[in-house]
Amino acid sequence: MRSLFVSTERCRFGKSASLRMTSVAALVSGVALTSTLAVAAEPVVATDDPQTTSVTQSTTTTVTTNAPSVTVAPLPSPPSVSPTVIAPMPVAPQAMAPTVIAPMPVAPPPAPGFGGSFQGPVYFNGPVWIIPAQPGGQMMVQPALPQQLPPPPVYVQPPRMYAPPPRMYAPLPMARPRVTPVVSRPAPRGPVFGMGVRFTTLGIRSQEVFGEKPTLMGGGVQLRFRNQGHWGFELALDAMKANIADSAFVRTSYPFTFAPMLYIFKNRPETHFNIYATAGFGLMASDIALYQGSRQERNQQFWEVLGQAGGGMELRFTRLAIFADVRGVGMLLDQGSEPGKFYDGITSGPIAPSSIGYKVNLGAMLWF
Repeated sequence: MRSLFVSTERCRFGKSASLRMTSVAALVSGVALTSTLAVAAEPVVATDDPQTTSVTQSTTTTVTTNAPSVTVAPLPSPPSVSPTVIAPMPVAPQAMAPTVIAPMPVAPPPAPGFGGSFQGPVYFNGPVWIIPAQPGGQMMVQPALPQQLPPPPVYVQPPRMYAPPPRMYAPLPMARPRVTPVVSRPAPRGPVFGMGVRFTTLGIRSQEVFGEKPTLMGGGVQLRFRNQGHWGFELALDAMKANIADSAFVRTSYPFTFAPMLYIFKNRPETHFNIYATAGFGLMASDIALYQGSRQERNQQFWEVLGQAGGGMELRFTRLAIFADVRGVGMLLDQGSEPGKFYDGITSGPIAPSSIGYKVNLGAMLWF
């Protein structure tokens, strides 16, 4: 029994889980049978000891029983049995096979409900349900329900129209009182053009003829121009004559002059009185007659260059004006002409090479 037990135990560890259960059951049955045979064969002997303890041992179970003491005869020695050695079975190395995961079958979607009764199986054929035709009808094919519902429609909120916020305007600055610019009107224009006549006298102070200084008297015409300010100019032509010693010396001169003018007051209609200064130059032609009316009469013509400077006054009414002025005059004889060459270097000739004098003008004008 011990050998059987050992064999059973050794086989239990080498077999599979199912054989292990069978070995355990056989082991339990053997132990029970062995215990029964031992009890039946041995006599029961009474002892003075009130309690006897019997121990039955096995490889797997130990039972302790408290019973009255009995005398047990020794058992015969069991036959010697050589131990059986079970070599472990070589295990062949197993190659690791690749793990293949089969796709899990997907159950077809449930068949839609149909009214009425029908015969025959309902099966799922791909994307549609196949329903056999009923007696007197046709086979119904209904598309399968989609595996995934379409996304719900996206609701796009229309843009809201907001009224623009009220614009905040900065307070307008206080309007300043409008100042009307003072437009200076041009002053009324005074007269700008005038013409008139004048009485004139030319006195030569640096020459004596027959013990007398010549003084020429005559008259002339003049033209004056003015702007609205202070400036103007004058053009004049005079004719003058001097007779000395009962026609022994008669001089007739014709000066032509140009003289710029500067007025103190502006040219305005309400300006009636004005003072002016003048300075200019000109040419003067002279005719000299010696012993006029006798058999010794001689006539000669001379040219002189003159310059003048002076000042005067003017009193003007609406258009008529009266003026008077005094000017200093200087004269130079032109000695390039034939008479001038004859008296070159002679101071006692009819006309001196240079002379000075004065000129006085008194006249009236009309302004326009």
